[in-house]
Amino acid sequence: MNVNKSSTQEKYNTFLSKLLKERLFDTAINLNNNLVDKFGVTNDYARQIIKRATSSKAIKSSSPYTFGKKQYVYIYNDFELDKESIKTIVEKHRPPIYRLLEVMDINGGIISYYEGLKITASTLEKSSTKVSCLDDILNLLYKLNIVYTKKDSNSVVYIIYKNKNEFIQDNIEKAMMFSHFSKMVMDCSVLPDILRWLGKSNLIKNSNAIYRNKKTPALGAEHNNLVWDAFAYTSATGINPILSSKADNIEKQTLVVLDVLLSNEYSQVHLDAFYNRIQINRNSVHDDKRKTLPIIIYSSSTDLIINKIRKLGIIAFDISAIFGTRIYDILSRTRELSTAFNNTEKIDDVIKNILSSISKAGQEDALKELRGTLFEFLMYPLLSSIYPVATIQRGKTISRLNEKGEKESYEYDYIIHSTNPPEIVIVELKGYHSGATIPLGNYQTKSSLKWFFSKTLPFAVKEYKLDIGQGKIAKGVYITSASFWDDGKAFIDTLDKSKIKSAVMNTGYDREALLGLLSERGFKNEIKIIEKFYTKKE
Repeated sequence: MNVNKSSTQEKYNTFLSKLLKERLFDTAINLNNNLVDKFGVTNDYARQIIKRATSSKAIKSSSPYTFGKKQYVYIYNDFELDKESIKTIVEKHRPPIYRLLEVMDINGGIISYYEGLKITASTLEKSSTKVSCLDDILNLLYKLNIVYTKKDSNSVVYIIYKNKNEFIQDNIEKAMMFSHFSKMVMDCSVLPDILRWLGKSNLIKNSNAIYRNKKTPALGAEHNNLVWDAFAYTSATGINPILSSKADNIEKQTLVVLDVLLSNEYSQVHLDAFYNRIQINRNSVHDDKRKTLPIIIYSSSTDLIINKIRKLGIIAFDISAIFGTRIYDILSRTRELSTAFNNTEKIDDVIKNILSSISKAGQEDALKELRGTLFEFLMYPLLSSIYPVATIQRGKTISRLNEKGEKESYEYDYIIHSTNPPEIVIVELKGYHSGATIPLGNYQTKSSLKWFFSKTLPFAVKEYKLDIGQGKIAKGVYITSASFWDDGKAFIDTLDKSKIKSAVMNTGYDREALLGLLSERGFKNEIKIIEKFYTKKE
């Protein structure tokens, strides 16, 4: 009897092995169906056949890894699951994993952890077994030897494909991370300007917009346990029982969520991921009163995807519809900035070309946030020349809990760690036109002198207690292409006599003082750029 069972199982083993030799791999449910159709066995018995075939090593199992509905994948003995075969398996059974691998392919084998959260529609913290968790997905891909994670000098975590089960060479890995960081900067470089445009169109309320910042492009806007490129609220209700004027609190307003992709084509996987996050957000609300207005901003997409977006009731804007067709050239040149950042001799030329394109497009006002960013880049060579052997961090965000137990965060243009002189210099930059004036303000007045010196500077100083305890001194510098009022100039004069003043820089430089400093240090091109592109037009 045992002989009969053995010979019968061998028949099944041969069938399964031959089947998998043709297919290389298949899911448990498909193999079950094939056994039922071929031999007329029951589903339960088919499962036992597959189990015995695996035990006898006639075929291989993906156990303990499952792919959708907790089912294993079975593999031909002479075949190893690779990235492409896994993509084929997960496309139907685990769409979040498929989207992650597909977007990594689109980006040459790399994606940031933040983008991974977006594309898999993962929550920041586990909230439901039905919702994806990026860490769980990565643990599976780690064990399958497909990907690994690496953190760069900006503390950005990347997910990277392995090359034949091996880590990528250091020099190639660094180049990949550097190039992808440039893409992320490009994706959110004009996001503040997009939000201002949406505000002027009455689609959102600008005052409460939270967005992914070009200084820290690997950090998104967090809302309801999900990440978004930006979110805001709108009181534009259309013909509705609650008029805009009466939508005076968030509960009566509509949540607006943005998905912005400018560095690549907006594809089906991007749309699927965005729609999944919208559905997760909607389902997390216990009542049906809160509504969501999704908006997609793209630089290119197919007619097929655009039609699908419309059918889903999602608003979509081609970036050229907002800023004109020259925006493509501006974005392309903006991406060059990350490369130029490593070669300070090229920064002024790249910035000049971008500013020239903005000017020719007549978008100086619409893209004023981008112009501010370009001013920050323009000042880097100057700061590097003053602190030639220092470490200079750009776009650092410092966060911690305040006395109320709430998270408090501020972004800093540059933080200079100098050994000679032994200083930590916090630098604030404002790239405005010549007609603008920076107010003295107070610690509650954003973009004012006292906002920086009395609020955000002391907040940053507390972050470096250890360095200060070891002999370094905290300093502050405020630089602008605009002007100060008289009370602001008097305030700066007072600070220049205090401990906040650096050994090599003053605490404040308005337009006149900045041009003088640039002239003194031989930065002629930077002077020409400020005089041409940061001067108020009559």
